[in-house]
Amino acid sequence: LLAFTTNSTITKNNITNNYNDGIYLYDYSSNNTISGNNITNNNHGIWLFVFSDNNTISGNNIRNNLFGIRLYVSSNNTISGNNITNNGYGFYLSHSSDNSISGNNITANNGYGIDLYVSSDNTVSGNNITNNFKGIMLSGLSDSSNNLFFHNNLVDNAHQVYFYRFRVNFWDNGFEGNYWSDYAGSDLDNDGIGDFPLVLDANNTDNHPLMGMFSEFNATSEHHVQTICNSTISDFQFNGTAISFDVSGENDTAGFCRMCIPRVLMNETYRVFVNGTEVANTLLPCSNSTHSYLYFTYNHSTQEVTIIPEFPSLLILPVFMIAALLAAIVYRRRYQLDSTKE
Repeated sequence: LLAFTTNSTITKNNITNNYNDGIYLYDYSSNNTISGNNITNNNHGIWLFVFSDNNTISGNNIRNNLFGIRLYVSSNNTISGNNITNNGYGFYLSHSSDNSISGNNITANNGYGIDLYVSSDNTVSGNNITNNFKGIMLSGLSDSSNNLFFHNNLVDNAHQVYFYRFRVNFWDNGFEGNYWSDYAGSDLDNDGIGDFPLVLDANNTDNHPLMGMFSEFNATSEHHVQTICNSTISDFQFNGTAISFDVSGENDTAGFCRMCIPRVLMNETYRVFVNGTEVANTLLPCSNSTHSYLYFTYNHSTQEVTIIPEFPSLLILPVFMIAALLAAIVYRRRYQLDSTKE
């Protein structure tokens, strides 16, 4: 129990078999970091209580607790990269707003994966929400609205989403939504996004459901590559010039990949190779000045994908220098000829 505590770090602990709580931040405990802990068999794995704001909870393994992570009247916290597994309830926000919940694995919890109870204006993105009884639950007698959900993978939950009251929330970021393992729509325009919205209820619609699971990879410490793909992706690498990774799926089925590549990493016309053979790719219309959106297909087995710019950046400087040298030689010869004529 930490009360009225700020700027503390709780890391690399094994916190197990406590009758009450594993880690409990109480009353105005803010700007703390909870990371890299194994938290098992407690009542609450991590509990933030009453105005415990601006904390970071990341990289923890939280298993077999009654509640994995619970927030009550706590806002502006960042919860990312945690494994929240086999708890009674995975993630519970009550009367809490403006929190960011991203990149967590929320799996096989007996109740819900995430419950927002009278909680609004939270962002839930890039989470794997798998094999829970209820994937996402929005509950409470009053408002749980204006929450934003996108890039989440909702897979094989008994109830993907459960609404206790009909409130308006947002299920895409304007052009990409979530992956739903039970979405039965088509993708006739081949962009990795479903052709038809997924209507959840009268006030909640994913307008841009994903046709494959969302993943994000660190190409550098500052820049990330995102994929929407119906394959399993492994061994992602960026060597400064090219991107490579392996894809696998059921043999002789069709695979696709939609990639978001920061132009600061690769800002050229792209070439895509699958097991060394070049395949066609499409630069999607949603590409902009900062990011390229690339789409390509292949046949499934285990394949190695390599993406390179048509003119790799490492070659641009030598090519430019050679061109400049040739231009200087031509100019000098012309000058000498003109001098001879005079």
